[in-house]
Amino acid sequence: MTILVIAANNLRRLVRVRENLFFFFVLPLLLIVVLGLTSAGFEPRIGVYVMGERTTSVEGLIDGLEAVDGTKTTVFDDLGEATDQLEREDVTALVVVPADYGEALDSGATTELQYLSIPTSGGFEVQGFVQSVVAEQNATIRATRLVSDQTGLSENEAAALVAATERVVPELGATTVDAEGNPFVETDAVGFVAAQELVLFVFLMGMIAAAALIQVRKLGVTRRMLATPASTFEVVLGEALGRYGVALVQSAFIILATLVLFGLDWGSWPATLAIVAAFARVATAVALFIGALVSNVNQSSTLAHITPHAWAVDAFTEVIQRGGGLAQIGTELAVLVTYGVILLIAGAFTLRRAIVG
Repeated sequence: MTILVIAANNLRRLVRVRENLFFFFVLPLLLIVVLGLTSAGFEPRIGVYVMGERTTSVEGLIDGLEAVDGTKTTVFDDLGEATDQLEREDVTALVVVPADYGEALDSGATTELQYLSIPTSGGFEVQGFVQSVVAEQNATIRATRLVSDQTGLSENEAAALVAATERVVPELGATTVDAEGNPFVETDAVGFVAAQELVLFVFLMGMIAAAALIQVRKLGVTRRMLATPASTFEVVLGEALGRYGVALVQSAFIILATLVLFGLDWGSWPATLAIVAAFARVATAVALFIGALVSNVNQSSTLAHITPHAWAVDAFTEVIQRGGGLAQIGTELAVLVTYGVILLIAGAFTLRRAIVG
């Protein structure tokens, strides 16, 4: 019973601070919504420029690209405008159709489409869509030509027969598996962000709990607990259980919020709960370790400032909560710039060694 009382008191002290409630509830959900909706809003856009006439074959190519799910196709009348939009990444990829495209397909000759993309904008993925459409159109034309040669039907009659055959061919199902043959379930953008934010903020609250533990020790609260019938073991376990409870409550909040607001499927519940329980123990252990190792909050802050993240957080805190400007965050910016320069030089040097062998 004593252990539960200590744990409950720790939880009350933690949520009593208004800033902690912001990090506990508001900020995780806000980031999940913003980042998730931003990622989910991406729609590849395929640009098409036709150098010659828009023959039946060219129109068939455009129709095939427009039929690709999850993409949008735009036909440009000016090549300069098309390339400008590609450079600005307003289009993900640009397909340039040569002037002899229709004639080459009708005669069985070879022709080449020009495919332009910026790899960082998803051009590699879109290239697969374009290749599939071209391959399907080529297969249809070959089938039409074969039917015409074998039956003596006209091109139009053979094309109509091939189209009718395509409509009655049963669709084949496909299952995506990983390298080990296990089914691969593709989650949405919100799910991907939610899992990352859960890990981030559970660990962040662990650091806040560490600072709270340092303060409790400094005020002598833990020593006064030993003056009660509570044993040292009960005090330690109560402190640990309180912080573990905070991690579990925050994890449950993020999971339930995304489940209710977005209908997010977290997959296997036993597996998800096992991950949450394990990582909550990690955050609890780090909080206890730092809270016991460091004698004051300033030392805890010093340890955190080994990483650039703490300096960035300090800068944001000064600007957002205290209304500071550039003059007030000069030190933080200087440290961040120094980190950036050092890491950039190290990264460039390492990459150069990797390239030249």
